Amino acid sequence: MDFNIDPSYADVSLIEFAKQADLTIIFPYEKVQSRQANSLKGSFTIEQGMSSLLKNTGLVASFERDGVVTIKRISIRDTVVEDKTLLQEIAELFIGSGDNIVTYPEEPQNIELIEVRGIRGSMDWALDIKQESIGVSESIQSEEIGKFPDLNLAESLQRITGVSIDRSEGEGQFVTVRGLGPQFNTVLSNGRRLATDNQGREFSFDTIASELVTSVTVDKTFSASQPSGGIGSVINIKTARPMASKDFKIAGSIKATFDANSRKTTPQGTIFFSHSNDKLGWLISLSHQTRKSRINEVQIDGWLLNTDIPLEQITTSAENIFVPRNYDQRVRFDQRTRRGGTLVLQYKATSNLDISFDYLQSDFNVKTDSTSLGHWFTSSNLEDVVTDENGTVIALSQNVGHATDFHARTFDRPSSVSALGLNSSWQANPKLLLEFDVSSSKASTEDRVGAGNALTLIGYLNRSSFSMFKDQILPHISDFESSNPTVLDALGNITGVSDYLDPTNSRAHVMLRRGWNIEDKFDQLKTDITLFDPLTSDIDIKFCFMYSIQSKRNETSDKEKNELHRSFCGYFQRPDIPDNFQTIFHAGNDFLSGISGSEFLPKRWLRHDGETLFNFLESASDINFDAVIRDNSFTVIESVMSAYLQGQQRLRWHDIEITSQYGVRYENTDIVVTGFESDLLALTILDQTELGQLNSPGRSISQSASYDTWLPSISIKAEWQENIIARLGVSRSLTRPTMQQLSPSLVLNTTRQGGDLRASSGNSDLKPFESTNFDLTLEWYYHPMSYLSASYFKKEVSNFIVSTVTQTTINDVTDPSTGTDSSAPDSEDTLAEFDLTTPINAQTATVSGFEFAIQHDFDSGFGVVANMTLVDSNAKLDPSNISQKFALTGLSDSQNLIVYYEKGPANIRLAWNHRDGFLQSLVQIQGPEPTYVRSHQQFDLSASYAVNDNLSVFLEGVNITEENVLKHGRYSNQLLLAQQPGARYSLGLRGSF
Repeated sequence: MDFNIDPSYADVSLIEFAKQADLTIIFPYEKVQSRQANSLKGSFTIEQGMSSLLKNTGLVASFERDGVVTIKRISIRDTVVEDKTLLQEIAELFIGSGDNIVTYPEEPQNIELIEVRGIRGSMDWALDIKQESIGVSESIQSEEIGKFPDLNLAESLQRITGVSIDRSEGEGQFVTVRGLGPQFNTVLSNGRRLATDNQGREFSFDTIASELVTSVTVDKTFSASQPSGGIGSVINIKTARPMASKDFKIAGSIKATFDANSRKTTPQGTIFFSHSNDKLGWLISLSHQTRKSRINEVQIDGWLLNTDIPLEQITTSAENIFVPRNYDQRVRFDQRTRRGGTLVLQYKATSNLDISFDYLQSDFNVKTDSTSLGHWFTSSNLEDVVTDENGTVIALSQNVGHATDFHARTFDRPSSVSALGLNSSWQANPKLLLEFDVSSSKASTEDRVGAGNALTLIGYLNRSSFSMFKDQILPHISDFESSNPTVLDALGNITGVSDYLDPTNSRAHVMLRRGWNIEDKFDQLKTDITLFDPLTSDIDIKFCFMYSIQSKRNETSDKEKNELHRSFCGYFQRPDIPDNFQTIFHAGNDFLSGISGSEFLPKRWLRHDGETLFNFLESASDINFDAVIRDNSFTVIESVMSAYLQGQQRLRWHDIEITSQYGVRYENTDIVVTGFESDLLALTILDQTELGQLNSPGRSISQSASYDTWLPSISIKAEWQENIIARLGVSRSLTRPTMQQLSPSLVLNTTRQGGDLRASSGNSDLKPFESTNFDLTLEWYYHPMSYLSASYFKKEVSNFIVSTVTQTTINDVTDPSTGTDSSAPDSEDTLAEFDLTTPINAQTATVSGFEFAIQHDFDSGFGVVANMTLVDSNAKLDPSNISQKFALTGLSDSQNLIVYYEKGPANIRLAWNHRDGFLQSLVQIQGPEPTYVRSHQQFDLSASYAVNDNLSVFLEGVNITEENVLKHGRYSNQLLLAQQPGARYSLGLRGSF
């Protein structure tokens, strides 16, 4: 083979060699770019040419698989080293020129692929990273620049063993790893912490466009050099780098996405510009996505336990009784707009000094408009109540204090996330590497107008019956549709009602604006020092000093202070709502079709515009419904000083090469929590169901806490014949409490008649979750692009935070609905007793499981990937034990299967994911009962055809079998949510020049 390569830096020469030889070359980019490669001109075999190119560079090529070459640095043990005293070694370390080449710790997150093409290329790259890693590490790689395997980062991550996801409105949002939920996973961008737009620590993976990402790596074992915070995993999102290719390059894609539910088609596009030479590289990327979706739902906000149902109305006996809070049928229209981009600069100041700057910005704006029909049940007014053997109410009717409601709601989410970092890497001499990194990440949700959970309600006093049938998922709501001349109005007069679609029935009721203004900022300063075999004992030593500070502000905005949102409660005749404010909405005859019981659902209801109703009621009164910041807002400032010491050693025992990495990390954490709190002065009667709150002006409160932590770790990798690998890991890790759990403010969550009084408060003295982790893995790389693996893991997690519920009174306030007159205060009223929920450190839990995976590539172009995860814990919820307050959420088994074909210009990929049912939360929207998600499966499809070397057309399908999301309460017939997100299809064009 003929080569024509001029002398240059090794990274540049290797890129050129890969192009001329049509090879895939993998190397630790940041660690070889300072090396000077030789000239290579003439005819050579690939092996001869590579050897000549790298002669005397301290680099060596490993031809480990067909068409793939891996570049490594030569170990100190492979060079001739003269005997020196310890003093001479130390002097040489800092002032010597250093002729010996030493091993640099091979960290998989620093490996970059120079050229990746197609499904097989990305899978082969991921396989190399997995094999080279010391600990248990998995990754997903882009098939080429701007082409991630799935349309969503979370959807791609679920293909990894041990990783499961939670979906939100048809898109993956949160990630669970090995049974530990979103808050237990640390998420990085290019090795730096990412802020989050949520109220807690969990990161939303739907905020970043997958096209901007080149790889995502999940580290399941822990080392001292990794940032703390995740006892589940450390997830690193990596964006494109300009010096991964040479000269000027343009790449991008355009596509049209069709939503099967909304029948809407929207555009999406991404473009990359990059250029690099021997000294400077720059890259700019831009992405824009718009999706218009329709989501069909029915929802029950909660199942209330042992409420005040009149005993004479209960026709069956049960130890405990669970009553539905409400029953709503809803159609939600979303417009999801995602805009983002990156800017990266890489500068090679000298052959030993590299400086890089990178910036990521992503804005994700969800605008919603939903319409729903709902019925709210009040336990004290229920009649003809029937329960099953578990105490779940399967039939009831309500004729007094009941209404048929038509809702207009919004669930807007105007969020953004950004990250910037500056890094310098100076190879002072072959034995000393100094790295300095400063970074800042910011995320926010800016909703001061209260559109995050806004509700306008038009309804009328009515009656209804609720029933559930065996083997049907969806309950039946009836007896509300027709006219009835005997129904009482809000004043107790017999006025009757007409057909439920007649707008003359309509009256105003609750008007809500609720929003969250969240700002999360994470700043970090870090210095890493690496000593390569300083004492000629083949041990590399790395230590670091780091300071980080996180500031999280959670502001709640609403109009609920002193019950202004209930100013029109009661369904009174005034003000008279114009009939033309409402029109008949038809959800379609196929509304939630495919879910048993859907044939009984009402398909039509009255729809109105929420803002029009807000404006009308404001003009008819002196009330302003604009949301204002509430007293329960708070800010948490968390500063962490940390340092670590880590060693890495390679040795050979017989035919086994053993690599060990061991270290310890120390962290000191200081927390300051500030907030506001107002006192409850009185409860008032608002209507037949609601109690109002009178509160004092807010006052500021502040609390602080501090703790120290030591986190040791050791990982051992044993490799035999370069294709059988065993890994062992033992470590300590931590996850800090969520921000809401630290807030000291007392919040009154619910004040309703019938004793439904609930409050909550945080605890700034909470300690972090601490976990002792054990991992054992065996891998067999039996064929190119093929392997078998089996893993066992166990985590002993202490300081689990549980919610305790205590009965308490507040400032001797009485409940005005408890006396002789339930409609007004009187002298017989009793003290209002609230269920006060507070978090404490109390429990220890064990999580253990097995992971199995196989990947096989056939020579014909076909291939298959399959994996499964089996997870178990001693902290499962026993549905029959209503006093149990602690259980591990997110725990479930999962399975994946991917079948692909890639040959010539065509490729196709079909992916199946299944997740067993799991406990998602220990609370519901209304009440302290658990929330379960039923087992879910999804099929996704992608295919592409290369028109030429630069252009390809592609087709993508998400949820092509249109699977639904189902949630339930303590028992499987306690429906909480049935959601029909539908399928999505995209057709597009991708180019690279």
